[in-house]
Amino acid sequence: MEIVRFRLDQLPPKRDNLSLALGHFDGVHKGHQSLFVATSMGASGDAGALLFSKPFGKGPFLSSVEDKIRLCLSSRLDVLYVLDNDESFFQLTPEGFMDLLENLGVSRVCVGPDFRFGSKALGTPETLKGRFQTEIVPLLTYQGEKVSSSLIKDLLLQGEVHPAAERLGHSYEIMGKVQEGFHNGEKLGYPTANIIPTFDYLLPRPGVYCCAVYVSGIAYRAMVNVGTNPTLGLLDHPIVEAHILDYDGDCYGKTLYCAFLSYIREEKRFNSLEELKAQLEKDERVVRDLFA
Repeated sequence: MEIVRFRLDQLPPKRDNLSLALGHFDGVHKGHQSLFVATSMGASGDAGALLFSKPFGKGPFLSSVEDKIRLCLSSRLDVLYVLDNDESFFQLTPEGFMDLLENLGVSRVCVGPDFRFGSKALGTPETLKGRFQTEIVPLLTYQGEKVSSSLIKDLLLQGEVHPAAERLGHSYEIMGKVQEGFHNGEKLGYPTANIIPTFDYLLPRPGVYCCAVYVSGIAYRAMVNVGTNPTLGLLDHPIVEAHILDYDGDCYGKTLYCAFLSYIREEKRFNSLEELKAQLEKDERVVRDLFA
């Protein structure tokens, strides 16, 4: 798959008969994936999707642009366009946005029925029909509900990581760099990697999770706490702490992926470090059993 990064003042070469999927694609969930399939299936030339370097609206979000690129690699698309959507982009009228598509060589677009574009979101799928062959792909439903980024966020905020994954088509992941912490877990025999997200990710409900953590591309089993660690009472904001099972390397400064697989229990305050350690031992057994 070809990745084409560009700016409004530096457009890439024009293609012939380009079919393009349009949307925000936060999370690259199953609904987005169905849009990619429709784009590829009906293409007479290259099939692609248009991504943006910066997310739209206020966070938190499910995926960065680099996450979206990674998740799109398994699709049947030929090319991903990544536009640096600076301030000038947000001033484009619907007509200006369609001019941009024509300059890329787009002859066909695939969108959802709720797709909007241009300044003040005045452009609609009907607007696109005036200049492009336009396929409006019906919204995907699962168990009677529309698959949407907002629904997936609601599920994650409830700790429902498995139902969220069913709608995403993949586990929910965050990426972050490991930063040195207080070493309290190490004193208990459960050293943790403090993962500082590299993007404004939505953090799931505070609690303990069974996760897969990827270190240098290798997957490890992990028990992960999302929250403020109330037993120690040293934090005023949620963090992600991962105890990586059967890993004894140094991962300070490394970038890790943390994939949330199952919610184990809520975060709670223990009366002593001995109680906390006893609970961590139970959590470890649960994680090992889940992977077994």
